[in-house]
Amino acid sequence: MADTERGRERQADDEDRREDDSSDSLPECHRRGCTERATFVALERYQEETGHGAVEAEAVLCQEHATEESPANLDGSYAEYVFRVEPLQGTPDPDAA
Repeated sequence: MADTERGRERQADDEDRREDDSSDSLPECHRRGCTERATFVALERYQEETGHGAVEAEAVLCQEHATEESPANLDGSYAEYVFRVEPLQGTPDPDAA
């Protein structure tokens, strides 16, 4: 595509369309080898091994892998430790039909 003002505008429009299309689709599950769409996000906040601060680990998971998820860093738990699995925003509620 030639580097003209019209060409740049068209390229920007195409990029905006691609971003809109990808934002509507759910990401794949974080687990290796799983190609299911993620519907949950797992978050764990724990104390770094060196004790110099908190670490947040987050993974998007399909329903099957979300049910298997459990805390992995309990040895790093502290007063503000967090472990939770929540539905991804924008995920349709299967009970709302």
